[in-house]
Amino acid sequence: MKKTLVLLFILLISIKSFACSCECGGDCSFSQISKGSEFVALVKVIEYSDFLEEKISDYDGKMPLSMTVEVIENYIGSEKRKTIKIWGDNGMLCRPYIANFKVGKYYLIAPSIIETESKYSTGNINDYDLFSCWTDYLQVDFDKKIAYGEYSKEENQISLKDFEREIRNINFKKTEWFTNNSNKDFFKSDSITLYKILNKKDEFVKLSSGIIKTEQNENKDFTDLEFRRNGKLKMTDTNIENWTETEHLGKWKWEFNNDKNVLSFYLDKKLYSSFVVVSQERDYLIWNTDDKVQFYVLKLERVEK
Repeated sequence: MKKTLVLLFILLISIKSFACSCECGGDCSFSQISKGSEFVALVKVIEYSDFLEEKISDYDGKMPLSMTVEVIENYIGSEKRKTIKIWGDNGMLCRPYIANFKVGKYYLIAPSIIETESKYSTGNINDYDLFSCWTDYLQVDFDKKIAYGEYSKEENQISLKDFEREIRNINFKKTEWFTNNSNKDFFKSDSITLYKILNKKDEFVKLSSGIIKTEQNENKDFTDLEFRRNGKLKMTDTNIENWTETEHLGKWKWEFNNDKNVLSFYLDKKLYSSFVVVSQERDYLIWNTDDKVQFYVLKLERVEK
């Protein structure tokens, strides 16, 4: 997830003292941050798991450094564990202190996964952390089913029901996706996976779009799907052996039922096939060492006629 941030780090004279201040350019509310996150969940804090040895000013006792949380509801992402560990600030990082979270309480979170170990940071690979420079968690009153905090620039609370509807809302209008089509008939399959490149405007993506799709698709032929606003659907097969493109003939149309999460394909005004969305995920592909291609991934299963 890429955001336009201006981070101002102020290193104090004391070895143990490091302050982080930042200004977020744009909308860094939970609504926007969660929509671009690879993992979004409702969690309950089970325990504080690790503690700082150093004394933190204005805090009595040992400051908790990490917490173990139970995943109550996974809204976005492929995380399968029922409990995960989230790491906080050690006095030298741009993370919220774990003491901000209370054992037994519930939170909406959109954390980042820890991918590498660093001597300058804390936490283990495949654990998570949060970032102080944007809103990536909200407190939840589980009895009232309401989340509180900067949900958006206009709202400081949202019901869990409304949040779930918003985070899982899928917009196909004027969007482009691609899918595996090694048999040229993906819409006849029992299950399909659709990919949308989230940062397609980045220059390196523009220059390598076809190759990126091929690599994400395990070096198989793929089909581009252009969902037009008027319901028309343009489908183009790409054969990677000779890089030829073939457009599907006939008058194809699409329709998406947001309440049932069902995507239907029509050919010449007749229903051809329907699929229900069973999961929504975020994925990424490391490109040219330093760049990251970000994907929105939908997994669908056939609905019998």
